[in-house]
Amino acid sequence: MEELERLQKGLQNSNTLVLKTINDKLECSFIREGMVHDNFEVTDEILASVLNEKAEHGVVEGFNFQNLRNNYGWFSLRVKSKKLLQELQ
Repeated sequence: MEELERLQKGLQNSNTLVLKTINDKLECSFIREGMVHDNFEVTDEILASVLNEKAEHGVVEGFNFQNLRNNYGWFSLRVKSKKLLQELQ
Protein backbone atom coordinates (compact mmCIF):
# COMPACT_ATOMS: atom_id res chain seq x y z
CA MET A 1 0.00 0.00 0.00
CA GLU A 2 1.42 3.29 -1.11
CA GLU A 3 -0.26 5.22 1.70
CA LEU A 4 1.41 3.06 4.37
CA GLU A 5 4.83 3.73 2.82
CA ARG A 6 4.17 7.45 2.74
CA LEU A 7 3.01 7.34 6.35
CA GLN A 8 6.22 5.57 7.37
CA LYS A 9 8.39 8.18 5.63
CA GLY A 10 6.40 10.99 7.22
CA LEU A 11 6.82 9.48 10.69
CA GLN A 12 10.58 9.27 10.24
CA ASN A 13 10.93 12.93 9.24
CA SER A 14 8.61 14.68 11.71
CA ASN A 15 7.57 14.85 15.35
CA THR A 16 3.82 15.57 15.15
CA LEU A 17 0.99 14.21 13.02
CA VAL A 18 -2.21 16.21 12.56
CA LEU A 19 -5.30 14.51 11.12
CA LYS A 20 -8.22 16.40 9.57
CA THR A 21 -11.35 15.01 7.93
CA ILE A 22 -12.16 16.92 4.75
CA ASN A 23 -14.96 15.76 2.42
CA ASP A 24 -15.05 12.28 4.02
CA LYS A 25 -11.31 11.81 3.46
CA LEU A 26 -8.57 11.96 6.05
CA GLU A 27 -5.77 14.43 5.50
CA CYS A 28 -2.44 13.77 7.25
CA SER A 29 -0.05 16.62 7.94
CA PHE A 30 3.40 15.85 9.28
CA ILE A 31 4.90 18.68 11.28
CA ARG A 32 8.55 19.17 12.16
CA GLU A 33 9.81 22.19 14.08
CA GLY A 34 6.50 24.01 13.67
CA MET A 35 6.27 23.69 9.89
CA VAL A 36 4.35 21.22 7.77
CA HIS A 37 6.89 18.86 6.28
CA ASP A 38 4.53 16.63 4.30
CA ASN A 39 0.82 16.51 3.61
CA PHE A 40 -1.26 13.80 1.92
CA GLU A 41 -4.78 12.43 1.73
CA VAL A 42 -5.66 8.94 2.98
CA THR A 43 -8.25 7.28 0.78
CA ASP A 44 -8.18 3.83 2.41
CA GLU A 45 -10.98 3.65 4.99
CA ILE A 46 -9.27 1.02 7.14
CA LEU A 47 -6.04 3.01 7.41
CA ALA A 48 -8.03 6.15 8.20
CA SER A 49 -9.97 4.45 11.00
CA VAL A 50 -6.84 2.95 12.61
CA LEU A 51 -5.05 6.31 12.40
CA ASN A 52 -8.01 8.05 14.03
CA GLU A 53 -7.80 5.55 16.90
CA LYS A 54 -4.21 6.63 17.53
CA ALA A 55 -5.00 10.35 17.49
CA GLU A 56 -6.25 12.37 20.42
CA HIS A 57 -8.44 15.20 19.09
CA GLY A 58 -6.84 14.77 15.66
CA VAL A 59 -3.25 15.10 16.90
CA VAL A 60 -0.58 12.45 17.44
CA GLU A 61 2.36 13.88 19.36
CA GLY A 62 4.74 13.20 22.21
CA PHE A 63 4.66 9.67 23.61
CA ASN A 64 1.89 8.57 21.24
CA PHE A 65 3.89 9.76 18.23
CA GLN A 66 7.06 8.01 19.41
CA ASN A 67 5.06 4.86 20.10
CA LEU A 68 3.57 4.93 16.59
CA ARG A 69 6.97 5.57 15.02
CA ASN A 70 8.79 2.88 17.02
CA ASN A 71 6.04 0.27 16.61
CA TYR A 72 5.22 1.07 12.99
CA GLY A 73 5.69 -2.58 11.98
CA TRP A 74 2.90 -3.68 14.30
CA PHE A 75 0.73 -0.76 13.19
CA SER A 76 1.23 -1.71 9.55
CA LEU A 77 0.51 -5.37 10.28
CA ARG A 78 -2.72 -4.39 12.02
CA VAL A 79 -3.87 -2.35 9.01
CA LYS A 80 -2.95 -5.09 6.54
CA SER A 81 -4.65 -7.82 8.57
CA LYS A 82 -7.85 -5.75 8.86
CA LYS A 83 -7.75 -5.18 5.10
CA LEU A 84 -7.29 -8.92 4.45
CA LEU A 85 -10.14 -9.78 6.83
CA GLN A 86 -12.41 -7.34 5.02
CA GLU A 87 -11.56 -8.91 1.65
CA LEU A 88 -12.24 -12.41 2.95
CA GLN A 89 -15.70 -11.54 4.28
